[in-house]
Amino acid sequence: EVFALAEKYYGVLESRALPVRKPQVEPAQEGTRRVNVKAPAELPVLIMGYKAPVLRDVEKDSDPYALTMLAAVLDGHDAARLTRKLVREDKVALSVGIDYDSTARGPGMIYLHGSPSAGRTVADLETALRAEITRIQKDGISEQELKRARAQLVAAQIYKLDSMFGQAMEIGQTESAGIPYQKIDRTLEKLQQVTAAEVQAVAKKYFSDDTLTIGVLDPQPLDGKARRAAVVAR
Repeated sequence: EVFALAEKYYGVLESRALPVRKPQVEPAQEGTRRVNVKAPAELPVLIMGYKAPVLRDVEKDSDPYALTMLAAVLDGHDAARLTRKLVREDKVALSVGIDYDSTARGPGMIYLHGSPSAGRTVADLETALRAEITRIQKDGISEQELKRARAQLVAAQIYKLDSMFGQAMEIGQTESAGIPYQKIDRTLEKLQQVTAAEVQAVAKKYFSDDTLTIGVLDPQPLDGKARRAAVVAR
């Protein structure tokens, strides 16, 4: 019935050649960029964005898989490094996380983000995030961390199959990035082959100040009441 309806309403539309897509290669970034935004909000927010590659060839590319695994180690579950260290132990952040989309259509980015705890500033949070990245760059990750992150990623993929919406979104996103949807299962296989050494290598390779852009949201009053400032007044 679905195919019949699709044919009825879309089959009559004539096909046409798509125009050549414009290149989406940004000029090389050489040095840290900073942007501060003042807007009505409840809390300060810090975002640290690093240039990173995205998946274009399922078989030949390797760094996007390692970056995905790195993100899972840092923020893939409640006991992951960022939440455990920065929120529960050091209490420098109310919330913290990392985002990386390996199938983005345009230039890739990997983001660290969070809101500082009361009495702490975005500068404190930036220092803490940098320290966690430096720790991986120097010491790497354990096999236990890698195993847990791998299990989380596999489980998420399996549970996704319970949702028709989730499957459709993944197929659409994969195809829009130029990757055949038939390769989805292969990407999961490649993820499971990532080693701890590869995770440490991409941390060293892509977390560089030369490709870093830092954004800070300085919250302004929502209801006439002053909000906690992003920085401490001197």
